[in-house]
Amino acid sequence: MSEIIDGQSATLTFGGETVGGVYQYQFFNGSPTVIRHQSLSAPAREYLPAQPDYGTATLQIYRNHADPGQQRMAQSQATRTVEPCVLTLEDGTTLSFDAFCEAIPLIGGKQTGQTINRSTARIRITGIITTA
Repeated sequence: MSEIIDGQSATLTFGGETVGGVYQYQFFNGSPTVIRHQSLSAPAREYLPAQPDYGTATLQIYRNHADPGQQRMAQSQATRTVEPCVLTLEDGTTLSFDAFCEAIPLIGGKQTGQTINRSTARIRITGIITTA
């Protein structure tokens, strides 16, 4: 069972498994490629957006190798597979997209004598995002 941290009510499923231990996240930090479009008679350059690029999602997590969602992310990185993801926000809105794990490193430390393992996991979003 994935642990929800400090009353967190936003959740992420990765490949059908809830990712536990998330204490901070940032999604959809990409931007489209910009196309320069200019006719010969134009007084200035004009720009148009190309296809959407939703970029990456960064998850600050307490690393737990037994967590099914974190295991699925690590498997995605190792096998280079794209997985379906669903981000459910606090208000019940769901954002569905496909993604693969780029990195899920392990960062260690000590706090009051107990080992704390954290990670800044990064997943790459591919394709379109569907909102429901």
